[in-house]
Amino acid sequence: MAKSALFQTSQQTNVLIATESTFGTKAATGAARIHMPVTSYSFSEVANHTLAVAPFRAGAGGATQSTEMVKAQRHDRMYEITLEFMGSPQAINRVCLALFGDGDSPNILLGSMPAVSNINGSTATPVTIYFDKGSASAANTALSFASCMCTSFTISGDIGGNGGVIMGSATFVTGFNPDKANISFSGGTETTIANQSSYFNMHDLSATTITPSGGSAEDLVLFSFELNIARSVNRVGFDTAANSFAPLGYVVGGYEVTGSMTVKRDAESDAAITYADTAEPVCAVSITDGTFAIAAPKAIIDQSSINFDEDGFKSVIPFRCTYDAANTSNTVVSIATS
Repeated sequence: MAKSALFQTSQQTNVLIATESTFGTKAATGAARIHMPVTSYSFSEVANHTLAVAPFRAGAGGATQSTEMVKAQRHDRMYEITLEFMGSPQAINRVCLALFGDGDSPNILLGSMPAVSNINGSTATPVTIYFDKGSASAANTALSFASCMCTSFTISGDIGGNGGVIMGSATFVTGFNPDKANISFSGGTETTIANQSSYFNMHDLSATTITPSGGSAEDLVLFSFELNIARSVNRVGFDTAANSFAPLGYVVGGYEVTGSMTVKRDAESDAAITYADTAEPVCAVSITDGTFAIAAPKAIIDQSSINFDEDGFKSVIPFRCTYDAANTSNTVVSIATS
């Protein structure tokens, strides 16, 4: 074959998250879907597997490797997709829905989550990540990753970067082979880029506080922050039909919620990390602009430090989000978008 004149760039590709109706099958044409306001993305190549190699043996041909001695490890492969995107209300809600099942603001992760740990066709609604023009097989051909599970979501902001726009980063995995064919979406609920004209911004934040247990709310000057919600997702089993080695399901692990804030080092920041109630060294973390709001009612500070910057010293305050042990229905963290 002659060399191809086709090439791919990120600018030509639209990225959608579409809700599936059947586990293991890419989203239908009428699926609810959102065009993600991505700034960058990555995904595993189609032939994403390692090789298993048998040991050398005695006798003729045993000091080299035959086709019977090397096999593709298709039974445990997982494809990974990462989306970096601007923080629109709709995009944040959709990723929260995929990660912990609440996509209706204020998007609350509860101590009792996940409700279901064993994932198959009857226990979860995974998503298709659809890359329009993402396939290299032919011009204007899409690449779909079916039955993706979200493993982590990081939301962050820096007043000195990205125009202050609050950004998101979401990672998904799937054990199903990618599909190189277009989906002719029509009907259904569609959230386009034009529907997402508003993005949250650090310059619009009105209050950032830490309230130590037994103390008062300390008003902080916030330079940057990061919040990460992560869990493990492991595939279960495999089906050798048509040599697909598709998983029979997934099992998900527990949620770890951590974060960090970089603030001006002053009397307020000093009081924020000094526990008045040493019997219960927890604090409430709040970042808000009046609409967008991150709230962690039972955070625990994890080894704060100092940045000795020329424009003034800053306190770096890492924290881990927990829930009040009195009831598992209590909030670990909430992310409000409306």
